[in-house]
Amino acid sequence: MAKKDGATGPTTLEDWLSSRPSWLRMAASTVIQHRRMPTEEEMEALANHCLADAAKTLEAPHPALAPGTILGTPTAAELRIDSVSSIRGVNALGEDAVLDLSQGQMTVVYGPNGAGKSGYARLMKHVCGARSKGYIHGNVFKQNPAAASALIKVTATRADGTTSSADLAWQAADGPHLKLKAVPVFDSATALEFGDTATTATHLPRAMRFVGMLINISDDLATRLKARAAKLSSNLPNIPEDHAESSAATVLRKLTAKVTEDEVNNHCAFPAALNEERLALETALAQANPEVAHAKAVGELVRLSHLAASVSAFKDSMSDERAQALVDACDAAQVKRQAANAYATAFLEGLPLKGVGESVWRTLWDAAKAYSTGVAYRYHPFPHVGDEACCVLCQQPLGEDGKARLASFEHYLNDTLQTEAKTAEDNLATLKKALPSPLSDVAWQGQCAAIGLEADQATPLLNAIHARLKAMSEATEAPPVEWSMWTNAYDQKVKTTSDERDTLVGLLDPKGRKEKEARLADLKAQQWLSEQRDAVWAEVIRLKRVATLETAVKSTFTGPLTSKSNEIGQSELAQGYCDRFNAELQALGGHSLPVRMAYRSQGKGAFTFYVELKDAQGAQKNREILSEGEQRIVALAAFLADATGLERGMPVIFDDPISSLDQRFEEAVAKRLVDLAEHRQVIVFTHRLSLMVLLQNAAKQRTKLDQSAVSVAVESIARDGTKTGMPAQINTFSLKPQSGFGQMVSSIGQLKKLDPPLKDLALKAACSNFRILVERSVEDELCSGVINRYRREINTLNKLQRLSAITPIDCALIDGMMTKYSAFEHSQPMDTPTWLPDPDELLKDVQDMHEWCKTFNDRAKAAASPNA
Repeated sequence: MAKKDGATGPTTLEDWLSSRPSWLRMAASTVIQHRRMPTEEEMEALANHCLADAAKTLEAPHPALAPGTILGTPTAAELRIDSVSSIRGVNALGEDAVLDLSQGQMTVVYGPNGAGKSGYARLMKHVCGARSKGYIHGNVFKQNPAAASALIKVTATRADGTTSSADLAWQAADGPHLKLKAVPVFDSATALEFGDTATTATHLPRAMRFVGMLINISDDLATRLKARAAKLSSNLPNIPEDHAESSAATVLRKLTAKVTEDEVNNHCAFPAALNEERLALETALAQANPEVAHAKAVGELVRLSHLAASVSAFKDSMSDERAQALVDACDAAQVKRQAANAYATAFLEGLPLKGVGESVWRTLWDAAKAYSTGVAYRYHPFPHVGDEACCVLCQQPLGEDGKARLASFEHYLNDTLQTEAKTAEDNLATLKKALPSPLSDVAWQGQCAAIGLEADQATPLLNAIHARLKAMSEATEAPPVEWSMWTNAYDQKVKTTSDERDTLVGLLDPKGRKEKEARLADLKAQQWLSEQRDAVWAEVIRLKRVATLETAVKSTFTGPLTSKSNEIGQSELAQGYCDRFNAELQALGGHSLPVRMAYRSQGKGAFTFYVELKDAQGAQKNREILSEGEQRIVALAAFLADATGLERGMPVIFDDPISSLDQRFEEAVAKRLVDLAEHRQVIVFTHRLSLMVLLQNAAKQRTKLDQSAVSVAVESIARDGTKTGMPAQINTFSLKPQSGFGQMVSSIGQLKKLDPPLKDLALKAACSNFRILVERSVEDELCSGVINRYRREINTLNKLQRLSAITPIDCALIDGMMTKYSAFEHSQPMDTPTWLPDPDELLKDVQDMHEWCKTFNDRAKAAASPNA
């Protein structure tokens, strides 16, 4: 097929397989390498390979097949059946009977009625699996006959010319033998099937058989993969009835192989917030009087708000800024006091009296100041050092020294350093006074309990607060307080109480209550789902494996293989079968018959074939229009078209193929069977001497036409007492008369040694063989083969002159022998008893005929000599 760009598309099976799944190429390689279907272990390996490919974990795909790999492999060895022996439970066939088929390219198995030919034919139909094999019985005249079985010896010839032999044991219970089931068998029942009903082709083109094997492997592989998928049962817990309509149930129902583990974790999550919501809803819904509960929640939130404000103020009073301000004020007061003290020290060192500036002195000074400004010198600032001023303490007039000293005292007390030091110390005292009082343990524990903070957390926090207060009161660096513990507890309490309040608000009307109940149910379902997280992920993993298996199963769909098989079947099988039928019908002389081969597709590369009347104006069946002979020719053509469709050289078996045929068709069939024997073994079972002669003559005719020789061997069988199928003692149809008479001379000597009953049977068989040899001596010796029974042509070349050697004595001898032994070959009147000659008498007659053959042949040669 050409592509749009002009490139040539795949035209071979190998190219086509390169575009198919990797496991299919692996299967094809296995079939090519071992020439059989894969074993159990090989099928499991194919399944694993297919799964790895579907899961995208295959290390490397199976390599492409080299061109010619499939059809370039040698075909199976050609097969030949050499013998059938060790027969049990098949009609009356003798247990010691041996059917020798090893001689010649064609073996004609001849036997008169009742000799066991039909038993052998039935046996071979069951061994080879004929289309219409019928039933096979043991000897119904014996009690408890054995089950049917036999030993088939075969020889296989390979392409390189090497051969190997094998003994194939067959038992009826096992059905057709695997190595012989491809051997086609034709009989009357097969003729009916091929001639008038739709049938399938037995032998398919090699490429079609190969694709057919891949189809079977695909079906087997699909079954195995489906079995693996069936074992991946779900362990996901059943959804409780209460959760059946929840979002969690929806998650479970929508699980697919594409879900990731993160998605599973998200779907199955149940954080603390949801759990708290669930608890709040459960608590709210459990309230008998939601109005009272709602009012309580509102009041609780107000109290929490007041508590937060109180703690916030307390916290602010201990803020880092205030702590730092205390430290800074303390440092400033100390620095300024040190500066003021240094100045005072320097001032006071020059005074005659000690203690100036100290508290007693200051008290005295303050009193003097109050007396001066309030009584003595009300209208003058203190100290008054004007003219005529007196000391307010000693009432003495002030001299210049006194005035200067009082002025220096006032200056000292109002100095900037002193003022700053005093201001800094007052500021420090003010900051310390603003510090909150330490909290009592009982009050603190109550506050913490109100927000859900446990005592083991509240106590360390209180200790930290007191430590900070102490440090701040001492104006030292204050350790931090971890307020987040309290804040988080408070926030959580507020949130819980707010949720409770909001939940209760929703419960104040029936609609809101239903919504809350639905929400609680969904939360409970989500909580249940969170508990199934591992099972959910295990289910997703299972679904992924199942999806991989389903992908693998899809790769085993036989649609493309079926299409390919149909394509091959259309071009090679269907048309090829019809072409072969036309050729066979022509070869069998039926070219003028108004029939044709038709077919119809049955799917998966299967076709049915049927012979229909050409240009018939109705739906008449062949048997209603054609004669029995014409039907037989049509059936033979269809059978041969089917049998020759196999590339491998397999034997072909015919059971009385010329029934109902006239002389013209008989000769055509005989010629075709001999031609068939050129390339494969042909076995013909018959009780008709005419067919045997026709086959022998057809083989001779090939030699005359300079065609490759085909050897035809005749295997005669006979009844021996109650046993049938026994090899005839003298094969009168394979031997020339002289050789036959010679063998009888030696066999009659052994006959004398037998017991009387066996001796009579053997003597009767010998008389019959003798009569047949006498008849053949008339054709081959007396008449020199000019004419022959069942042969149409008359051979006169270099033969007529031999007839001049015939004398009346020759005629009298032959006529006497024919008359004497006619009772052993032809039916006699009931009133004419059959006599048995004495063995010596028979021996003398055989010797006389043997000697006559020699002498007459010499006389005939002399008569035919040019010099005669």
